[in-house]
Amino acid sequence: MKKIYFLLFTISLSLSYGQDLVLTGIYDGPLSGGTPKGVELYAIADIPDLSIYGIGSANNGGGTDGEEFTFPNDVIAAGTYIYVASESTQFTNFFGFAPNYTSSAMGINGDDAVELFANGSVIDTFGDINTDGSGEAWDYLDGWAYRDNNTGPDGTTFSTSSWTYSGINVFDGTSTNASATPAMPIGTYTNNTLSTQDVEKATFSMFPNPTTNGFVNIKTSNNETTQVAVYDILGKQVINTTLSAERLNVSSLKAGVYAVRLSQGNTITTKKLVIK
Repeated sequence: MKKIYFLLFTISLSLSYGQDLVLTGIYDGPLSGGTPKGVELYAIADIPDLSIYGIGSANNGGGTDGEEFTFPNDVIAAGTYIYVASESTQFTNFFGFAPNYTSSAMGINGDDAVELFANGSVIDTFGDINTDGSGEAWDYLDGWAYRDNNTGPDGTTFSTSSWTYSGINVFDGTSTNASATPAMPIGTYTNNTLSTQDVEKATFSMFPNPTTNGFVNIKTSNNETTQVAVYDILGKQVINTTLSAERLNVSSLKAGVYAVRLSQGNTITTKKLVIK
């Protein structure tokens, strides 16, 4: 029974924010060892637990290698760009700032595809995992590809029309992205297309999260009263209240992870709350 409750808890959270990250850029640099290599991602909405996501590369058309790098349990705000590179030094030299994460899984070349996972399933793809990209429209050898605004995530099928391509070898002879022609338009992707679920999530905000001081603020766009139900990881309801002010008292709860169900009329969403 405990396993069932935990599964339901996990499913409710994944439904809330399992599609909130998207691949927006991929690059293969000209510096020593063909660096920097890696990807840019973008948070379409707030992500309370980045660790549900991971990435993997599919090399030389050999098919998926699965999720090779899982993100840590970080809280990410909507509109944040995330950079994962094969190493840090040359990435910093080329782009002028350090990557957020490094992983050997990003040791990619211009003919390699990349998959983005959420809860173990592919939610976005760059390139054809079963095709060597050399000579293909999406070949980014010593170059880059960048997602067009308001597109993605595209699931398991690569959408070539959702991307802009530099062409190969545009980084040759350069030492920085800014000196390339054309330069990769890093950190420029935007997404103003909200699904119905995104509209519901935009109705509520909850902070601080994680919380350490015994309370959490819950704000709504219309300032109406909110029905709040809090569940522990076993599915037991530990708080059930109607909130007319912003502050919810959680001082009675032990440190841990909880699911918070927020509802106003027909608008219902579930958020993850971490108490430390």
